[in-house]
Amino acid sequence: MTFIKENIEVFMVAGFFSIVVLLLIVLRFNFYLSKFFSNKKFKVYSTYTYEPTNSFQSFKLNIFNNNVNDSRIIAFGYIYKNHSIDYYKTYLKNNSLPADSKLIISSRDCITSDIEVSQLKTIVSDMNRGKRKVHKICSFVSDASGMTFKSKAYSVSKQISIQLNNDYLDELAKKRILKQKMKEEKKAFRRKVKIEKRLKRKELYEKWKLRLKSIFHIKKSS
Repeated sequence: MTFIKENIEVFMVAGFFSIVVLLLIVLRFNFYLSKFFSNKKFKVYSTYTYEPTNSFQSFKLNIFNNNVNDSRIIAFGYIYKNHSIDYYKTYLKNNSLPADSKLIISSRDCITSDIEVSQLKTIVSDMNRGKRKVHKICSFVSDASGMTFKSKAYSVSKQISIQLNNDYLDELAKKRILKQKMKEEKKAFRRKVKIEKRLKRKELYEKWKLRLKSIFHIKKSS
């Protein structure tokens, strides 16, 4: 008893730290449980892939069901300038599923959809109305209850921006080639006209030469 009284402060500090540690463990466990049973059902993210054998470029849109229950989805794709680009029907078609199929993702499972880069680039370009700057692009998925889950698609925004810049540079190169071709065609046309004029002058000169010879020949004969 005397030992406890003499070391009461040490016991109090140790008890305090023990309580803090227990509280941290409880909070950590609660955080894990809340995350496990979270209503944020889906994780959605995109990656860029390039197939060197056929130069095919695509985005892989991955949708992971983070919930303990199976979930039905009704739309997924990208959001650009507050417009949704839905690839739900495209996924059904690519996987030979009926158009009225109900797409359900099992608990802790995922689906992946391949989206052509050129196709999405065309849509973004049309929305930009000729401008090259690419604004924020988000991946999204909507479930049957109407809830939509979004995440920033950095790789998609970056790659679309690169593609549009490459198209712009290619267009400039084509314009330069066309301009040079037209310039050469004009030079060739002017050269042709010049040669034709020279030939006409020569032809006219020969005619007059023959005429003068004939006149002088007639005079001599007489």
